[in-house]
Amino acid sequence: MDKLLIVMDPAHKHQKALARGIELARATGAHLEIVAFTHEHLGALPSDPAVQQRAREALIELRQRWLDQMLTLSDCSDLHVTTHTVWEKNIHQWIIEHCQPKRFTTVIKTGSRSETLLYTPTDWHLIRECPVPVMLVAEQKWNHAHPILAAVDLSSEKPAKSALNTRIIEQASTLAKAFGTELHLVHALHISEVLADLEIINVAEHDKKRREALKPALTHLCNTWHLKPEQIHLTTGPAHKVIPSVASQLKADMLVIGTSGKTGLKARVIGNTAEKVLTHLRTDLLAIQPEDTGR
Repeated sequence: MDKLLIVMDPAHKHQKALARGIELARATGAHLEIVAFTHEHLGALPSDPAVQQRAREALIELRQRWLDQMLTLSDCSDLHVTTHTVWEKNIHQWIIEHCQPKRFTTVIKTGSRSETLLYTPTDWHLIRECPVPVMLVAEQKWNHAHPILAAVDLSSEKPAKSALNTRIIEQASTLAKAFGTELHLVHALHISEVLADLEIINVAEHDKKRREALKPALTHLCNTWHLKPEQIHLTTGPAHKVIPSVASQLKADMLVIGTSGKTGLKARVIGNTAEKVLTHLRTDLLAIQPEDTGR
């Protein structure tokens, strides 16, 4: 990791994203760029542009002082750090544009855990559209978290899927080495609940056949990434349930997962596994887009 963009969030009492970014920078030697945002509706003020400008400057200065205070409390004087405060309402749009063309290796911010049909939080926009990996830091984590868990999809041999799996494992492996912990992989063996309920398929037999079919791929993963068989978890069920469950069992320090790269209405209707997983997860998540969706 060469340069990390940390997004501050005054709404959170504890700046977990800042703490995580500092920890990563110390482990990897990365530089930090830290940004805080501020924006207020100034309609009640006189329409004089000079008055409006002074109000914006005062609010920016106030937020910058808060940012400087947070950095002082974090004691990161040993790191290469740059900071700035931005007047911006649409935070996700600014971040996405600021990351072009892939100026950062990772964006780090505290994660949100809710979504409604009419309101899409900044987190979801970043997962769907940001051209660089996005790390969403959990406010409350499992105690004594240890392994780095990488969610891979072994159900397809398409080059794009294989390439994304490789990027996911590479990122997870780098993090595991930086923190001196183990790398684990998880793959969900999805079975249609409808077909199972209708007894159209023998679930146990179907599951056994798929596990047998995956043995060559598992052997290849173990040899390539120097993993023990017990570090790869095959669990039957939908991915958005299996992945958080395995992460919980391992008390994983972080989950690295790929996104579908869907945006707009298609993303809302179909959804991304990463988004569904996030609502059930109690650890940090690093979301990685397929390479060809980078903007």
